Amino acid sequence: MKLSELIKNLPSKRIVGNPEIPIEGIAYDSRQVGKDFLFAAIKGVHLDGAHFIHDAVKHGAAAILAEKAADTNITQVVVPDAREAMAKLSSLFYEEPSQKMTLIGVTGTNGKTTITYLVESIFRAAGFHAGVVGTINYRYADKIFNAPHTTPEAPDLQRVFKEMVDNNVTCCVMEVSSHSLAQKRVDGSRFIGSVFTNLTQDHLDYHKTMDEYFESKSRLFTDFVAKEESGFSVINMDDPWGKKLLHCKFQIANCKFIGYSLKQDTEIQPAKTLFSEKGIEAILNTPSGSVKISSPLLGEYNLQNIMAAVGVGIGLGLDKQAIEQGITNLKRVPGRLERIISDDGFQAVVDYAHTGDALERALNTLRPLTKGRLITIFGCGGDRDRGKRPIMGEIATRLSNFTIITSDNPRSEDSMEIIKEIESGIKDCPRISDLKSEIRNLKSEIAKGYTVIPDRLEAIKTAVNMAAPQDIILVAGKGHEDYQIIGSKKFPFDDTKEIRKAMEQRDILKVAG
Repeated sequence: MKLSELIKNLPSKRIVGNPEIPIEGIAYDSRQVGKDFLFAAIKGVHLDGAHFIHDAVKHGAAAILAEKAADTNITQVVVPDAREAMAKLSSLFYEEPSQKMTLIGVTGTNGKTTITYLVESIFRAAGFHAGVVGTINYRYADKIFNAPHTTPEAPDLQRVFKEMVDNNVTCCVMEVSSHSLAQKRVDGSRFIGSVFTNLTQDHLDYHKTMDEYFESKSRLFTDFVAKEESGFSVINMDDPWGKKLLHCKFQIANCKFIGYSLKQDTEIQPAKTLFSEKGIEAILNTPSGSVKISSPLLGEYNLQNIMAAVGVGIGLGLDKQAIEQGITNLKRVPGRLERIISDDGFQAVVDYAHTGDALERALNTLRPLTKGRLITIFGCGGDRDRGKRPIMGEIATRLSNFTIITSDNPRSEDSMEIIKEIESGIKDCPRISDLKSEIRNLKSEIAKGYTVIPDRLEAIKTAVNMAAPQDIILVAGKGHEDYQIIGSKKFPFDDTKEIRKAMEQRDILKVAG
């Protein structure tokens, strides 16, 4: 495609040089530039792409997209917003693939991954070829790819969409992060439907305030779905930000609204519910009539996730039987209340909960299922929102019988400094400094306290060795992640695998003893 064709509908542009040149690709990383590529010099959190223009030229760039003209001899397209332009040009370069399939976006602080898995399962039950873009991975046509970002940068996203279309994908559901909306990564995409789960404190290291965080999330509804005549939005009406989204931001007549709630009279709500360690049994009242739910997923907040997925099915006019079958068919979501059963009568649960709200939801889900003690292991990531650390410390120690504070992904921060900030929120819960001398007391049901074990592996081993029959261990924060980031390096670390190893070693120690 010639550059002139690519940029013909781009407003407020200034061209320096010859626009009648072929463009063979679009890249925002100079190391990914190939011959005759358009290099988008965008500003990142830490780096400015303008500093890498000469590197891009060396790698074969034929043209530059930037907000300021650079000292180079190759063609330049100067625009007010390079990110927005890059997104729109990427969609056009890959032949506007989102226009050729049904695209559903899911946003909110918690629940996005589970909802995408549920919607994918409903799509399959309805006979559609499904694609998913999410935190755990990107998948379509029996292919699975690692996900470096929840929502990819625009050229990568549009390339994935194009590959989906080429592989006959008809419906795609994707997690749309607040960062991606703020950075306009999804601009140029067409969303038919959207889901809003909730909004709780997270990412304030980037967005600064909850209002700014909300403004980013709301773009999916106001700037995309609301413009579609057949568009629909599914919104959690139990969340105050969901109500604000509906009443303050989302007043477009063309778009159908589907609310869901555990407590309020809205479009989707439960008529009957039964929660157990086996999962959820429920009957939902919906605009399409009663929908029967049978799912192995745990707890009240997974019922909310299920209601959101049902709302997508109803918004698309799918058959109730396909919706019900799709919910039933999904047996697990990696790292989302994922259970590991021990032969010794206790179990561990791995969950991605890394915000106060998510941790509280996980603990409140597990509490009624716990016949022994509820033991929690968690930490907080470095170089991320510091305000949630004391909040999570208070929640963990209040709702658990015993808590082990450990490291998560400390990144460039000192693990002990992060732990101190977590401890600052803990009240009325004693710290057990000499764990070995207290181990006998900790096995009693009335024991209450917390300890600090910075090494995550040692924390997991300690909890597994401490556990008695009917105890539940919640290992929170990392979920599906198979790495730990210390400094600038990634080290292999998988909570699920380490728990299984610890259980096996416990069995060996028991036999040896």
